[in-house]
Amino acid sequence: MNRAYVVLIAASLAAAVGLGALARVPQPRDTTRVEPARPRVALHLTVENGSVSPGVSTVRKGLVIRLTVLNLDASAVRFELTGYEERVSVARIAPDSTWRTEFMADRPGDEFEWLVDGRAAGRFIVLGSHLEEGHE
Repeated sequence: MNRAYVVLIAASLAAAVGLGALARVPQPRDTTRVEPARPRVALHLTVENGSVSPGVSTVRKGLVIRLTVLNLDASAVRFELTGYEERVSVARIAPDSTWRTEFMADRPGDEFEWLVDGRAAGRFIVLGSHLEEGHE
């Protein structure tokens, strides 16, 4: 066999062994953090005579609230939740109509109020710590 062929075969074998070894080197794993699915809970409220029923709603911090509001008043109402206005606010719920939204209850406390036409009509309490999980 010609010496050039021997060198070519040896170089090919060396390249194959090297590529095989490189293929077995552990690859870095994707370190992208995926948020776990948050538990959801349904909360049904009724507006009647300017009040919210039930008068007090209590949930745990971290839940996604599936809020349903039924307006039984004779006229349209404006509805919102103090402390969560950017998430729970609607300018008009027509009489005998239902409005739905979802929001994360991530602000613990007992000072939140359901407002009907700008007046306190019920309370919303979020149980839990103000500290982030994993922080002390």
